[in-house]
Amino acid sequence: MNKLVKVCHMTSAHAWNDVRIFMKMCHSLREARYDVSLVAEGESREYDGIHVVGCGDKPVGRRARMGGFARKVYEKAKALDCDIYHFHDPELLPYGIKLKQTGKKVIFDSHEDVPAQIMSKYWIPVPLRWIVSKLYKAYESYAVSKFDAVVTATPAIAEKFVGRTRNVVVINNYPKLDDIVFQTKPFEERSANICYAGGLDEIRGGRFMVEAVNELDNVQLVLAGPCDDVIKQVISEGRNVKYLGQLDRKEVNEMYGNAIVGLVLLQPLERYKVSKPVKMYEYMAAGLPFVCSDFPLWRELVKETGAGICVPYGDLDAARRAILQLVNDKEMAQKMGMMGRKAVENKYSWNKEVQKLVNLYKSLQ
Repeated sequence: MNKLVKVCHMTSAHAWNDVRIFMKMCHSLREARYDVSLVAEGESREYDGIHVVGCGDKPVGRRARMGGFARKVYEKAKALDCDIYHFHDPELLPYGIKLKQTGKKVIFDSHEDVPAQIMSKYWIPVPLRWIVSKLYKAYESYAVSKFDAVVTATPAIAEKFVGRTRNVVVINNYPKLDDIVFQTKPFEERSANICYAGGLDEIRGGRFMVEAVNELDNVQLVLAGPCDDVIKQVISEGRNVKYLGQLDRKEVNEMYGNAIVGLVLLQPLERYKVSKPVKMYEYMAAGLPFVCSDFPLWRELVKETGAGICVPYGDLDAARRAILQLVNDKEMAQKMGMMGRKAVENKYSWNKEVQKLVNLYKSLQ
């Protein structure tokens, strides 16, 4: 019997049960008969045939996480002596180089356009952001030139790596069809809830969503996910807003099942304009129509699927009109949700991305 290829996923920034890393990639590789380990925060455990190697509590401070904790993740990963290492955070780039120097196959998974992301980091002084972004990109280019592959979450991110690394593979972060429950409860039997699940801050539209419902009667905004202090204060002062905190997958599915509309009202940053927010596809998988910022890429998806309505970011009246259009015409809203679900089943599901991941790993054996 052939010995299973040992692979190790590494993250110092994400939760051990992160949807993209653990629920999608690690599970898919295990199903493809790889011996899969994941080194991350938390406790060690065996879960669905995956070896989770815990590194203890993740530090609250950013500096401690990027420093000592990242090194701890590397040291535990190195001790596993795997054949392929796949890491998910920019702070692990130096350790990817170290692993490559020992003869291992190494993959960097770039979830974001990090140089562009740096330009909106509130904790970096504005005059320094351009310099930090350029320095990071130079180091990133040096690092990825040594790796065996770079995986990206969108085609737009992949374009940024062309010419800088030997192999770039786009593995879109689409939802798993067995993870997001298609909600069949008739919209006529649902409360007039609109929802959002994800990080809550200014640039992700936290304030905009709350302000959009402040003037709407008989509509409730239901929010879930990690929330910064500024938006917590905004929520506490808002009308018709319910904050559920951080939810597990079952609870998120329940939230979708009690809603009529999903929101994706991100600010028009360049990196968001070319992004593919997983929550948009999750709404579609759940059978929810959505209201989203009017970015060209998102507009194309809405035009193709008929599953949502685009509104200019910052235009509260337009957002309110779109929300009320869907809430007041539940039959139309449910039809749009059905079209979104059909699009996910046919094109935008993780099931369509798995083979690209497995083919990449086969090419490295």
